[in-house]
Amino acid sequence: MLSSRRTDARRNREVILQAADEAFTEDVELVQLSEIARRSGLGRATVYRHFSDRYALGLAVAESKLHMLRELVADTADADFVEVLAELFEEQISRRPLVRLFRELPAADQRRYVRQLLAVLTPGLRRAQAAGAVRADVQPTDLALICEMVEGAVSSHLPVGGIESVERVVEVMLAGLRA
Repeated sequence: MLSSRRTDARRNREVILQAADEAFTEDVELVQLSEIARRSGLGRATVYRHFSDRYALGLAVAESKLHMLRELVADTADADFVEVLAELFEEQISRRPLVRLFRELPAADQRRYVRQLLAVLTPGLRRAQAAGAVRADVQPTDLALICEMVEGAVSSHLPVGGIESVERVVEVMLAGLRA
């Protein structure tokens, strides 16, 4: 009986994370836990049992994304590392509510997440550089700076072509990373 409860709890957590991940792709200012409960088909109490607030939920979704990125970096050929970065920036562009939530976190938490992100990306960057696929002068911290630049472009309110312009500039930046 206890094992079945644990299985149900794990399944509910996954359903909640999937519903939240989908919600974070929509153009809304913030994602409420009550909306996640509705989307997941679970009660609000179940959602709150797993995640005390939207920050805890956002961090769990981000941790899941970081885990998938870690696997992608490990499984990607050295010459394709720039494609991994392209996917990372596409996630950053498409998951605006999640990014906004992270921008509300204390600076220390933001820095910790950036360190985790760079720890995931650095081995792939170094392998790609050794293979001659990425410029040798690129540093891991440059990747964080590029994320900040993409964020600045996406969050700006300048009428310069919208998301299509940002995506085009990201392509130019990625091409500049190639050896």
